[in-house]
Amino acid sequence: MSLPRAGSGALLVARVLFHTALLAALPFVVGGLAGFFAEVSQVSETLPRLIERASVVLLPLQVVQGVCVFVKVRRELSLTDAAPTARAVLESVLRHTRVMTDKGLGLFFGALAAVVLSLTLKFAELGIIAVLGLATLYAVVTTGVLLSTVVAQRFEERLAARGGIIGREFVPVVVESGESVEELFHFERVPVPWGFVVQVHQRLPARLATESRHVVGAAVSMRRVTLSRPVHRTPRGDYRIPPASVAFTDLFGLTRVAIAQAAEARLRVLPRLHPVAMAAAPRSLAPQEGALAVLRRAPTEDWFRVREYLPGDDTRRIHWKLSVKLGHLQVRQPETVPVVRRRVRLVLDNHLPRSYAQGEEVDLVLGDVLDRLVELWISLARTLSERGESVQLAVATGDPSKPAETLELTRGAQPRLLELGSRVQWQSETDFHQASDRLEKGQAVVVVTARFLPLPPLPPPAGATVTWVFLPVAEEIPTAVPRRAVEKLLAFFTQPFAPGAEENALLASARRGNARRRLETVRANTAHLTAEGSAAAEATLRARGEPFYRVSRSGVAYLLG
Repeated sequence: MSLPRAGSGALLVARVLFHTALLAALPFVVGGLAGFFAEVSQVSETLPRLIERASVVLLPLQVVQGVCVFVKVRRELSLTDAAPTARAVLESVLRHTRVMTDKGLGLFFGALAAVVLSLTLKFAELGIIAVLGLATLYAVVTTGVLLSTVVAQRFEERLAARGGIIGREFVPVVVESGESVEELFHFERVPVPWGFVVQVHQRLPARLATESRHVVGAAVSMRRVTLSRPVHRTPRGDYRIPPASVAFTDLFGLTRVAIAQAAEARLRVLPRLHPVAMAAAPRSLAPQEGALAVLRRAPTEDWFRVREYLPGDDTRRIHWKLSVKLGHLQVRQPETVPVVRRRVRLVLDNHLPRSYAQGEEVDLVLGDVLDRLVELWISLARTLSERGESVQLAVATGDPSKPAETLELTRGAQPRLLELGSRVQWQSETDFHQASDRLEKGQAVVVVTARFLPLPPLPPPAGATVTWVFLPVAEEIPTAVPRRAVEKLLAFFTQPFAPGAEENALLASARRGNARRRLETVRANTAHLTAEGSAAAEATLRARGEPFYRVSRSGVAYLLG
């Protein structure tokens, strides 16, 4: 299970100390506080013997846990080439000391609550329940820690020696946006100790909205089994999934001890190509025509492909000379009218300031905006290429050594076009005007943008013609569906997952609720920001007097007008 990064070094140290002394010290702290506020004279006489007997159990457990954590942290840090930082050491210690699951923590604090109630109410039966709960938890935690250190010390080597694998793949591995994908985990000859299960857990990238969680029990130990689950969303992107966390979990679900990292995979989701239509020629104050306007040669007497006139055809396309010869009306085919072939550089504006590009919530909100922008970019490139233009795509990479990536859209280049579209991401290092310099002679520039923040300083309209294709961002951000009070009440009293699942726990539900509130907050703030910033950016671009298109949607097609 991946561990979220702590917000500060002090918080990280506090979490390490809490989980390190949790089992050994907290029962005494809770008992002492309860004895301070409650009358415990009847049990105070046995306090020395209680501490003595508890120490016989707890101190060895603390020593075993400390030695095992030291061994595992040292082994983990030895695998890195660079010198480990203090933060890396603390994160590794926290990862290996935090062995109790939410269910285990619930049992632990429930037992401590039983201790407090037994002292306060003088109810001995509650004390017996507390002792049984704590004893069970201590036994399971000690076994799990020892197992993760000794039995699973060479888990990956033992797995390879026995010809076993833990593999993962996505089927299919290359799809178009919105298509169905399944994640397959292959377990073959995986050793599973009795009383434990092997759990593979990983939260996939946030935009996929999927959490991988697979469990293999001792019943299928050393056999071959394949588990699958669907990926909930498949938005555009080139996803390189890092190795998942493999852990031993006891049958009670109280502990989880990490033993390996395995099963990395890759999934590529290609953007879709959509029709692009132009509602009308752009209004321009510049003397040059826009790069998206069709430049036609003067009429000639050359022969073109013709067909018989049908009602509704444009009468201006009637070939009168041929019609007189044949005795019935003939019209020229529109696609055979010669056009002037131009060179166009199609630039994608994928710049997002660093202050707005942090957090997975921003990626969830603005990721779909970039998907629409990329679809428009590559669809417009295909439309221009099919019209006969010589198209060169350009996009900023964010890499100072290679500020921009270009692609000549030649015959048979559509697979590379889709591959490039799948790799485009928001970046904060390079702005779009740096991808539109060093033009070839006679090359026009078309900038596809959804800018909702202040534009960089741009030169006045001069030299090569720049055409702007503007996608309003505010129309691409989905609004949240409000939940009714009845739905919230039902969600509080019902379990959204299968009975016994860890996701039904209060802590897990609280985390999901916090994540939902953060996402809605970011979505509302972004919608407010884009509503004003998008209009300001549009006004700035229109004021330049260059050809300008505003993009709207008509079904699956993009309409430029």
